[in-house]
Parts: sequence; C-alpha cells; structure tokens
Amino acid sequence: MKYYTGAETSTYNLYFSYDGINYSEDIIKITPQSVFAWEEYEIVCDCTYVKIVSNSKEGYLGEVAFYDLYGNKLKLSAENAQAELLIDEQKTVPTEISYLNSAYFDEVYFPRTAYEHLNNLAPYEWVHPPLGKLIISIPIKLLGMTPFAYRLMGNIAGILMIPSIYILAKMLFKKTKYATLAGIIMAVDGMHFVQTRIGTVDTFLVLFILLEYLFMYKYIISKEKTLRVRLWALFWSGLFMGLAVAVKWTGVFAGIGLGIIFFTNIIIQLFVKKEKWKKEDTKIILYCIIFFVLIPLLIYFLSYIPFYILENSYIKDLGSFIKWQQAMYDYHHNLEATHPYSSVWYTWPVTGKSMLYWIGSTRSGETTTIALLGNPAIFWISVPCMIFTLIYTIKKRKFEYWFLIIAIVSMLVPYMKINRLMFLYHYFPILPFAMLAIVAFMSWLCEKIKSNIPIYILVAIIVITFIIFYPVYSGYPTSDEYLQSLKWLPTWIW
Repeated sequence: MKYYTGAETSTYNLYFSYDGINYSEDIIKITPQSVFAWEEYEIVCDCTYVKIVSNSKEGYLGEVAFYDLYGNKLKLSAENAQAELLIDEQKTVPTEISYLNSAYFDEVYFPRTAYEHLNNLAPYEWVHPPLGKLIISIPIKLLGMTPFAYRLMGNIAGILMIPSIYILAKMLFKKTKYATLAGIIMAVDGMHFVQTRIGTVDTFLVLFILLEYLFMYKYIISKEKTLRVRLWALFWSGLFMGLAVAVKWTGVFAGIGLGIIFFTNIIIQLFVKKEKWKKEDTKIILYCIIFFVLIPLLIYFLSYIPFYILENSYIKDLGSFIKWQQAMYDYHHNLEATHPYSSVWYTWPVTGKSMLYWIGSTRSGETTTIALLGNPAIFWISVPCMIFTLIYTIKKRKFEYWFLIIAIVSMLVPYMKINRLMFLYHYFPILPFAMLAIVAFMSWLCEKIKSNIPIYILVAIIVITFIIFYPVYSGYPTSDEYLQSLKWLPTWIW
C-alpha cells in the first residue's frame, strides 16, 4: 500500500473483506511517519474490499494505492463519495518515493506551516517569525501544495544570491574578474546548493542579510553623492534588515554588524580623516532611526497578520504579542534536546560535521542521498583566507576588509555564547562573507604577482570538487561504495 499524508497525521486501521459486508476481526494499523509525504506499507492479504478508518478527526490521507504480489498497481473502485477522494488522483502515485515527491527533513515544519497560514489554521511551527513561511506560501497558493511549489521561492532566493554577491564583490574589489569569482564560488558550493533546494526559510534569511550589507556598503562608498542617494541606500539596508529579522532572529546578529559598520565609518570620518560634523550627518542619524528601528519593527509586527486573524488566536493584543515573543525566546533558550547531527560553532568553517537530509534507494539498487555539506575546497580554503583578511585589515586598515571581518564576527561570535542545540546550517548566513574573504585574498595575490593564474587554479579546484560531491548534494542515484568513498572526515554523515 502507498499513501500520501497531509498536514495532520493519525493512525489508521485497515479492515479486509471478500463481500464488503463481513470484515475480518484482524486489523492492520498503519502509523504515518511524516506530513505531505508518500509512504508505503507492506500488507499480505487475500481480499476484495479494504476499509480504512482514521483514529482521529484530524487524520488526513490524500491518496492511496494498492499493489499485487508482483508490484502491479491494482485498479480500485470506491464504495462511496468519501472513498472516491482517496483514489481520484491515481496518476500522481509515484513509481518510486523520493525527495522529488515528498517532504523531507525540516520541510515537515515550514511548508506545513505555510499551508496552515493559507488555510487559516493554527501554525505548527511557531518558534521563528512568520515571514519566511508566508513567502513559501505564495507559490502554494498559486500552484497547490506540491514539492515544486513549496521549494520554489527558496530556489529563486538562492539564484538571486549569486548576482547579489557579484554586485557586492564588484563594489568591494572594483574589478569584474573578482566579482565573477565570487559568483562562481557561491554557485558551486554545496551548502548553498543544498539549502536553496529545500523548502525552509534559511535561504530568505541569507539573501536579505547579503542585501542589507550590500546597501550599507553602497551608502559608505556614496559619500560624494547627494543626500537623497545616500538615504535611499540606507533605506534599502534597513528594509532588508527588517525582512531578515522577520524570517529568523539570527537577522539581529547581522543587524548588530550593520550598526558597528555604520558607526565605525562615522568614527573614521571624524577622528581619522578629521572631517567636521555636518547638518547632513544629523539628518542621516535621524533617518536611520526610521530605517533601522521603526521600519523593521513594523515589518516584524505585520508579519504576524496570519496570527491576528486566526480564530481563537493566542495573539489578541500587544500584551499577548509580547508574551508570544517571550515564549519563542524561552523555547530557544531552554532547549536541551540532543541530535546526532548537532555540531559546535568552531567546526562550521571547515564543514566539520554534515547533516543527512534525505536517504533512499532506487529499484536498481542505487542510493540517493542529500547531505548538507559545504564544498570542502571552498570551506577549507576560506579559513586561512579569513585569517589573512583579519591580519591585512589590521596591518593596512583597508575599510573593505574591515567590512568583511565585522560581518563575519558579528554573526559568528553570538554562537560562542549559545548553549542550545546548533547545526551546520547556522553557518549559512556567514558563508557569503567567508566566500568574499577568499576573493579578498585572491585579489591581493593576483594584484601582487600581476597574474590571473591563481583564479583559474582556484576555479578548477572548486568546480571539480563540486562535481565529485554532486551525488551527495543532489540526491543523484549512485553506488553506496562511491558515497562511502567521499567520507573524507569520519564526522561526515550520509
């Protein structure tokens, strides 16, 4: 038997009969393990009729299919209108159950909650702000609750991250070749590839963080431009900061980095370059209160609209809204769970411990796996490059290098004090800036030796490494022996 689950699961009793009147006293109980996923259960039974009874009013099955001993799908007929709903989409029953037709890993939380927001249901996942789930819900509203729909916005955001890092690198390092290198590095990284193909909210978070830093740097380098141009850059930076925080509270860490960069720039102007304070500078500070405080607060508050309109909602007024935020904080602060995929912050830059998102097999016996693992070449090279960037920053006092160091430190240091369960994907917001540290080193090296050969060598290494690990990232069917041969570190899991 194959069956497709919905937003709520139950246990189901199966009864069997030859005549449709007298059913056997022996029943089979099936217990679905996931939501919005195809599952299968082996039944050995000689019968003509099958009756399915849910043990809960909330139980949901979308479609069922039955097979004979030889694997041939049986033609089914329904005894009533309710049963007809279980067999009216037989063409959707997959030949093989895989990540292509079923939710996997944290998709059991975020797309499910997006679906619930659309249908005015109590949200299952509430420990993160709602904006990311609302973004996921847009294609679901238009295309239905399918894997393609609930992964679409994350995939688009992942694609947009590449031109975003290109533009930021172009502003930082001034040359097209370095901007192109940044785009290539992001495009062939395993973490970027895996995270932007799954229906979670992290991709939106990273895109918004990348954009808020891009516009902050645009503000810094537009010193000679008009006040209007500079304020527009700050507006967009504050807007994207607000969007990031409304996706995940991790956006606050990035916002702290923005503040450090903004005020560091002022300090440099006043005490290093000895510039006088102008009336224009006062206006900028006042506008920043609007852009980086009021607008983010408004975005955050409005993202909870699905909660306000929900029948019997927990959030009824400002007081209950604040209590809800306290409950979210308490959840994260007091979380004492354990998980085999958890890791500590200092292992993330070297992709020290992977996370298994999906594992399956094909009829031909090949293995399909999706594991969150950074491109080893990119991650391992980024560590000395970040150290170089820090040293070069201290030695040469180049602001574009300070910019990267502040971004990296502001988002990484808070995790040093967090004791709750953490995972490799928490490094995702920091990763673009680690990539830019690689570009910083390569730009220094290429300018020093007057040659682009190091870029060609680096691109060849990271592209080849990505190709080698492609089956690990993508779920591409391959032999188990090949997958095992790629476990270069004993802590890599798949």
